[in-house]
Amino acid sequence: MADEAKKMEIMGEWLDAVADELGLDSAAYERNRDELLDLTAKIAHGPSRPGAPMTLFLIGLAANGGEDVSALITKVEGLLARYED
Repeated sequence: MADEAKKMEIMGEWLDAVADELGLDSAAYERNRDELLDLTAKIAHGPSRPGAPMTLFLIGLAANGGEDVSALITKVEGLLARYED
């Protein structure tokens, strides 16, 4: 468990650095971090491992257009459920 905590700490440091480099507020990812990580795992262990990060990229593009991230995650989870049926 300590190993997982360390991985999460390093991820947070990395994402903070990326957000800073890109001129973004880190709150943008922190707010939906757990939902996004869960969705990534579902996709990676379901229909497509390489599709997982690309799906998050698409969610980011849609969110940049003003869509609510939680609502976007819900839409993708609905698609995922239909895909797996």
